[in-house]
Amino acid sequence: MGEFVSGRIRYLSKGVETGREWFEMIDHGAGGRTLRALCEMDEFGLTRDVSMLLAPDGRPRDAFCRVMRHEERAGTTLFLCDEDGVECEGEIAALGRLSQRKPVAGGTPYLGLHPLVGDALVALARGTDAVGTYCTVHGIANSVSANGDEGLHAMPTAIDVAYCGKETVTVPAGTFATSRYALRWHPEWEPADLWVHGPEALFIRMDWGMIAASYELVELRRGR
Repeated sequence: MGEFVSGRIRYLSKGVETGREWFEMIDHGAGGRTLRALCEMDEFGLTRDVSMLLAPDGRPRDAFCRVMRHEERAGTTLFLCDEDGVECEGEIAALGRLSQRKPVAGGTPYLGLHPLVGDALVALARGTDAVGTYCTVHGIANSVSANGDEGLHAMPTAIDVAYCGKETVTVPAGTFATSRYALRWHPEWEPADLWVHGPEALFIRMDWGMIAASYELVELRRGR
């Protein structure tokens, strides 16, 4: 096994902690890497449990997501990705059992299941060309709501992402050389600012004025 990375992200609303996310990343070398995250959102009584296997280029290969809302299961889903799109098998409280196949031309560069360490991977799909220009990243999400708690099945998504350049950012976990991006999940929504570090696009910080929220890396550990 290669490098093991773990950490914690703090969710803030107007400076008050409203949630948190614990994560782990395990490097499998040529086999890619596993990303795991457990998220809590206090305001909404929501817990999100996610595990993803990523190819070496950051593209998703498979994933699992379970969302609990007010101590009841809202949905459990399995996603399998291939060069033609995504298959989803799951059980959603509002819909019952479901089986889906969603085609994505050219494969699936991004799978949005709403842990922040997973959201940050949209940076790998966008790249660093055309500074300041919004480019559309097509993929699949399990929710298109701001809190990621509605739908919970496979939905085609298109995110406008601009690469904004290099910045040095300090958060409670330390000072990092980062790449900054602007994310526009919906044409009518205010963009969020995202900072990521290194070739794995490690989440460092996000500010989203539309919901007066910010998110920051507060703990980081590396080992083997």
